[in-house]
Amino acid sequence: MIRVFAEGGPLDLPLPRGKRVAVKPNLTFPRFRPGVTTSPEVLEQVLRLLLDNSNQVWVVESDGGYGAWSCEQSLAGHGLFEMGRRLGVTVLNLSRAPATRLTVPHGDRPVALPFPAFLLDSIDVFISMPVPKVHCMTGVSLAMKNQWGLIPDPLRLHYHYLFDEAVLEVNRCLPAARAIVDGTYVLDENGPMMGRALRKGLLISADSIGECDRYLCALMGIDPGRIPHLRHAMAQGFVPESLAAIEHDPELLERYRYQAILRRTLRQRVTGVFFRSRILTRLMYTSWLGRALHAVFYRVVGRPQT
Repeated sequence: MIRVFAEGGPLDLPLPRGKRVAVKPNLTFPRFRPGVTTSPEVLEQVLRLLLDNSNQVWVVESDGGYGAWSCEQSLAGHGLFEMGRRLGVTVLNLSRAPATRLTVPHGDRPVALPFPAFLLDSIDVFISMPVPKVHCMTGVSLAMKNQWGLIPDPLRLHYHYLFDEAVLEVNRCLPAARAIVDGTYVLDENGPMMGRALRKGLLISADSIGECDRYLCALMGIDPGRIPHLRHAMAQGFVPESLAAIEHDPELLERYRYQAILRRTLRQRVTGVFFRSRILTRLMYTSWLGRALHAVFYRVVGRPQT
């Protein structure tokens, strides 16, 4: 079921009670950026409601891709360490926690990914808190994509070649997974970090990750069948093929629907060639040539957080 709450209105979220709950915001930038990362104010509101329901709560995240910044930088930049102390919530960097292996089917050769043991052994409920965004590599970044950040490896780009299968398995293994979407702002035109932030003033609750992404595609005017990882998830029965299979308010959907646009830069189009190639990814990112090129690039333009 999908519930949509407008900013300033009553908030009646269906939340667990007396459970161990992990909350995953989108912190794909070292500080809050509207339309890019989950709003600290919205996150705190949800955490307070969870605590009011006698839940034990963790906020979880892992290190940024390709070592652009550490998880601690992003957590501190969003004020989450202070928030955790003030509320009595544990803030956990999954890259520093014990890891197990998650098996991902990929043709005739399954691949083992590192995965936080904590999420499999120590929680009862998982809540994803994404921001609706277009994405220059995956088309969209919604609830499913938010969990890519759970992989406790800053070089998780090595697994981009099996992204569709891997992100599905990551989401499948999470206990009682659901989504609370921070739609205060959405990101349009380019993403996941640079684009045009559009203010929508919405909070959207979904009983499942798959239902969430199917609904958000309808909200954004996007055909999920044209998004590779969502098309794969629909074929596997994780994402509903039809919006009619999801309980929602059609009038609210029409009221807030908009047409998302993705305009990739030339550099992003070139980089996209590497995204699903295991060999090219290693050449451009972890070979001596790739490390040298990135060192020069960052020296000229600065790292993303600057």
